[in-house]
Amino acid sequence: MDGVFTKSRWIWCGKSCPNQYVDFLQTFEADETADIKLRISADTNYALYVNGSFVYAGQYPDYPRYKIYDTFDISPYCVKGINRLAILCSYVGEDTSTYCRADAGLLFEVCAAGVPLAYSGSHTLCRADKCYQSGAIEKFSPQLGNSYHCDLRGEDGWLHEGAEGFSPATVVSKTCKMFPRPVRLLNVNDGLSVRLRAQGEFCLDKSYATDAEAAANAYLKHRTPASMGNPYAPVNRLPSEQGYALCTSGGFSNGVYALIDLGEEAAGFLKIDFGLSEDAKVIVAFGEHLNDLRVRSYIDGRNFSVTLRAKAGRNTFTGVMRRLGCRYLQIFVFAPRAVLYDCRILPTEYPIGEREVSVQDGMFKKIYECGVRTLRNCMHEHYEDCPWREQALYACDSRNQMLFGYAVFDAHIGRYAQANLRLMANGLREDGLLELCFPARVAVTIPSFSLYFILAVLENYLYTEDLAFAEEMLSVADKILAAFDARIDGTGLIPAFKEKEYWNFYEWKPGLDGDQTFRDYELPLRYDSCLNLLYLIVLQRLHQFYVKTGKKLKTDLVGRAARSKEAIERAFYVPEKKSFAISLENGVRSGFSQLALALAVAAGCRKEDVKEHLLMLKSEGLMQPMSCAFKLWLYEALLENGEENLAWVMEDILRSFGKMASVDTTLYETDLGADDFLLAGSLCHGWSAVGCYILSRYAKNSA
Repeated sequence: MDGVFTKSRWIWCGKSCPNQYVDFLQTFEADETADIKLRISADTNYALYVNGSFVYAGQYPDYPRYKIYDTFDISPYCVKGINRLAILCSYVGEDTSTYCRADAGLLFEVCAAGVPLAYSGSHTLCRADKCYQSGAIEKFSPQLGNSYHCDLRGEDGWLHEGAEGFSPATVVSKTCKMFPRPVRLLNVNDGLSVRLRAQGEFCLDKSYATDAEAAANAYLKHRTPASMGNPYAPVNRLPSEQGYALCTSGGFSNGVYALIDLGEEAAGFLKIDFGLSEDAKVIVAFGEHLNDLRVRSYIDGRNFSVTLRAKAGRNTFTGVMRRLGCRYLQIFVFAPRAVLYDCRILPTEYPIGEREVSVQDGMFKKIYECGVRTLRNCMHEHYEDCPWREQALYACDSRNQMLFGYAVFDAHIGRYAQANLRLMANGLREDGLLELCFPARVAVTIPSFSLYFILAVLENYLYTEDLAFAEEMLSVADKILAAFDARIDGTGLIPAFKEKEYWNFYEWKPGLDGDQTFRDYELPLRYDSCLNLLYLIVLQRLHQFYVKTGKKLKTDLVGRAARSKEAIERAFYVPEKKSFAISLENGVRSGFSQLALALAVAAGCRKEDVKEHLLMLKSEGLMQPMSCAFKLWLYEALLENGEENLAWVMEDILRSFGKMASVDTTLYETDLGADDFLLAGSLCHGWSAVGCYILSRYAKNSA
């Protein structure tokens, strides 16, 4: 394998199953403790320990044909003589929006100065993990997949010393082409001190299907810290050496609860430290707000909690196998007494510096800072739409995050964006479009998002001037464009994708949201202006790329763009409205939106009417307004057509994002916040940090 893993074999522990946790153990002898390297790859995830010390957790999400390995210098963890290598692995085993199913396996090697000291094989020992529950359990969400249950009573010290139940691993057949991790390893930080916001006891009037639902419906009885035996303190901070006593009052109760405020949105590993007088179940719910006067742990089948089985005495746990995103934690202890020493999220952050951007005005500065915090919470091994509900990589969302990141972070952001684009390129489907998420296998995809991928590739070139990478990605872009070209009919337009595996989404507004995500029927013939305008913009910007690089055009992009523009103006422009309709069906134009008009301005359609179009874009009530993520098209349409529009753009940034920044630490998925999507709206969504881009590129001096 190109000089790595020359002796190693993929291994697993017997037969695999979805949601499986396995321990692997191997010793190796080292004569010296310098220059000892470990390489590792797993399907699906791993946590690595050497001589009982935690080294790292977090397999880079990948595809079977694009398998990533990590390299660590483990010299600081090693001793002369016998060393103990322990690896906890998890296997998802089913497709989600964040994972593309492949065969289970672990591959590793330990080398000293290039000489193998240990490698995975049938001599490696393994067993089913004694703490984490394998098999079917509830899911956080369809996108994130399974929650986890962990029985702390099963801990037997296997990370440090001999333990029972181990047997030789099974060598498995798993053919992969291996690549080194294309981005930096994440930093695991302690985070800020957190606050105990509320505490008391709870009771349940019936049983519930999941622990998250139980947490959402438990009756809560607030009690002051003093009433439970704690001395009065104005601010109850965690961690606490003496801990906070939690106890019931002797009436009907299932146990005690505590509500913890992290102070700001964070994404990382759950850490909890508590004491019990008896064995008990502990539910840890997580969420982004307290709109329900508690953590909203259960939402229409989604379960935002993890479950622990704790032992009598002191319990400490760090959940390094899954990353959680939240602002608040709420624990429910099914025991009459507990002592809470700590409960927090250890932030896992991508290590990258920030550019110096001077924003003086207080409110704009707060919007900028919230935007940067949002972007950081939504970038780990790859970009994520949100750290709480999905953690999924979408082409449209990440195109925004890349563009905003170029304005916020140091030059390394260009390389990070390229790794994301290459991961997306590996998600090219047989129909010439990209998967909905990466790495994933989802039942539907959004055609317009494949066009955003091409825009992101071209914008990455403008930032990095890396022609070799752009050419590599444009080979994928050519296949995407060919898929769209093949659908152009006699009107010169691309019809909306009628087949049931396509979701014709453009943004979260009526008439543009694609109606049903999943359907079992084909759509009637319809044309959408946004799809055709995005296609036109891609043709135009692709032509600009060829002109800028001096490369020979493969096709007549100018002619294709001219024909597309003519067809768009003929089909969608409504002279009396001075605007472009959202759709055309059976000869009837319907709907008017800021997005369609902003895209038309960006594409140079009806240039003779551009002044009227700009006025309409700035007027309220004339058409469907834009949602947060797509304000980029609105702002650029205005600013590329005159600096006199900057003042209006700045005011709109205040209107759109000022309230979010005033009451929260990150920016929302849509302007409805948590109330959107049937109460499942995200309060931290990377695609909404458009203010960072505008303030950095256009308005840093005026703000």
